[in-house]
Amino acid sequence: MNRWLVLTEGKSVGLFDPLDLVRPPFMLRDGAWTVAERWIELLQPTVVVAAVRPWLAAAVAEATAWHLNRVPAGDTPDDVWILNGLVNPAEDPRWNNLSLPPLFTWSEGETQVMRLPSTAFAGVLPGLRPWIESGAQSAIPVSPVPPTASLPLQAPSGPWHLVNGLNKRLLFDWQLWNRSALRRVSAEHDPEAEGRLGIVVLGEESVWRGRDVLLHPHVVIDARSGPVWLDDGVEIESFARIDGPAYIGAGTSLLGGKLTGGGVLGPGCKIGGEWEAAIAQGFANKAHAGFFGHGILGEWVNLGAMTTNSDLKNTYGTVRVERQGIGVETGLMKVGSYLADHTKTGIGTLIPTGAAWGVGVNLFGGGLGPKSIPSFIWGDPGALTEHHLDRMLTTADVAVSRRAGMLERIGRPAKLTEPQSQVLRTVFERTARMRADFLSRRSSGHSTRG
Repeated sequence: MNRWLVLTEGKSVGLFDPLDLVRPPFMLRDGAWTVAERWIELLQPTVVVAAVRPWLAAAVAEATAWHLNRVPAGDTPDDVWILNGLVNPAEDPRWNNLSLPPLFTWSEGETQVMRLPSTAFAGVLPGLRPWIESGAQSAIPVSPVPPTASLPLQAPSGPWHLVNGLNKRLLFDWQLWNRSALRRVSAEHDPEAEGRLGIVVLGEESVWRGRDVLLHPHVVIDARSGPVWLDDGVEIESFARIDGPAYIGAGTSLLGGKLTGGGVLGPGCKIGGEWEAAIAQGFANKAHAGFFGHGILGEWVNLGAMTTNSDLKNTYGTVRVERQGIGVETGLMKVGSYLADHTKTGIGTLIPTGAAWGVGVNLFGGGLGPKSIPSFIWGDPGALTEHHLDRMLTTADVAVSRRAGMLERIGRPAKLTEPQSQVLRTVFERTARMRADFLSRRSSGHSTRG
């Protein structure tokens, strides 16, 4: 079957701030896959079309083989799925053979999903084409198909929902992983030899190992509460404990410590200390002691030794998160922090409950940081200023180059590419007003702590 998957950002941009400043929401990792990768695994499309903010297009094109902001010509799909915003499939037996209606529409909040057979798609294509080519920053501009009740879909409206639903999503991913037409075969290993090294694996049937996985002596993997993936090239050092469900991405090293409560580490991370119910998009460095829980790290985040975040208020009340300068009530008791790409902390940094820090923040000097920091801020909590863009880009390039060998092994560029640099430059320009307002408030004595 010639099936198309059309991924669009729609009006969900900003709902996952600050993490969606440098990527479409559907490219956020929230399980064993990013949202887009999960849909591709589920639907096995022959063509993927993505409509994104124009200034993100070159970076997305560099990382994928998708058709960016254009509709392929000369092809007639039999089945078209249009996802407008960040939406995830929920567990339902109908996904096993896609026994869902061939024609439907679904919406929740700012998110829409539409499925169209070839005849219906041909009729709406004239209206869809300019919408896709412009980046699709609005609702789907076609006459709605009658809605279908009880569809197994979910639309998170903030990063806290990605964390709060992490365990269920990992269980969905495990079932999809095992029923996929491209099912992966777990790498062979010697349980007796591992036992002699003090390696303990509980629930072996729910542990998947990729190629070249290295377990050092005295490692504990407990998959009784959920599956554990160890992707290609994962290294688990001695005295580490992993409680499922958990996904450890390709080339990632767990440097002792423990991962509990459900966790996701994207590719190329180095993680030590305590990690609880949290997500790293990839290439994060938390090599030393300290706690990170119920939060999300963007790519290339570096947490200095003893950096710790809070994920629970002393009052046990629900947590508010600041999003684009506006406080948003999460309704949740357990909420950590959200640190966007290329943000770094010095030793002894403390991160408040519900903190949101933007792209390219560099905070040092120890102590409690502000709850909200816009992109490209530099300094210690008592003396913050704008992070010079060229210096930040130089630091980012050094950070990427330091992982050159690992990046080459997993097929990623071993340097900061021009499209990636241009995205950071654009974010710097687009966040200038927010940064100026933040620094003005602090200079006048209005703190943004706590």
